[in-house]
Amino acid sequence: MKKPQKTTSWGGVAHWYDTLLAGNDTYQARVILPNILRAMAIKKGEKVLDLACGQGFFTSAFFQEGADVTGVDLGKQLILIAKKHSPKEISYFVQSAEDLSIFEDNSFEKITIVLAIQ
Repeated sequence: MKKPQKTTSWGGVAHWYDTLLAGNDTYQARVILPNILRAMAIKKGEKVLDLACGQGFFTSAFFQEGADVTGVDLGKQLILIAKKHSPKEISYFVQSAEDLSIFEDNSFEKITIVLAIQ
């Protein structure tokens, strides 16, 4: 029996969410990001996987901190936006966080899942 395909409801609001996060005066930028960066203590070249990365807000910040970062999200529209805004060195994949078999074991030193579980 074929497994049902995973979907997300974020496609319809992807552009709205991207616009929401565009400014520096957001809860994500002022409160969440500084605390995540402090907790992660990213080292230059460290391999980071950002699960449920959305439109790449945190993924790009991890890259700016020196991480070799990869973003994964189930929302195709969000990944398209992330690719459009992000440096080309960041890899993005439309993929369920439940199946990470596209990556070899031990490919990452740190894994984040910011704001996906609420």
